[in-house]
Amino acid sequence: MKKRHIFFWIVGIILFIICVFYLLRLSQRDDDFFLAETSETISETTETTSNRSNDQNVSIESTLKAFGENWLNFSDISERNEQVEEYMTEDAINNSQLDSDTTEDESTGNIKTIAQDIDHPQKYILVGEETTQGETKEIILEIDITGDPSPKISHFEFSYKE
Repeated sequence: MKKRHIFFWIVGIILFIICVFYLLRLSQRDDDFFLAETSETISETTETTSNRSNDQNVSIESTLKAFGENWLNFSDISERNEQVEEYMTEDAINNSQLDSDTTEDESTGNIKTIAQDIDHPQKYILVGEETTQGETKEIILEIDITGDPSPKISHFEFSYKE
């Protein structure tokens, strides 16, 4: 009886070792049909998803760039306010610094950098240069974007770097 148990144990261990070698051999094959088809499906899905997110990122970037350029380039404040309102939500227009009373008559400038906040993906920082009455200042625009397919600015603040 003991010999029979020992024999079954030895046969079981031998079968287990054969299965392990067989699985190792299968894992080293390069022409595995199922593995190749699975990876193709994954890359097609990844490509489609990344194309959608790239399109939205391009849309957000173009909106931010256009807003920044309109904010910095104007002949008078009311012209600037009219130009930037199309990029903003109603709440942003009502709560913004658009109605600020300044003596600036004309401004020219450009956006140098657009950066996205990693912790808050809907927040962006725009850094640019503005020239008003012969004086050039660096300006920082902090902007929150809506998550809509056509992004709008939901909140913004600006400050000058000293």
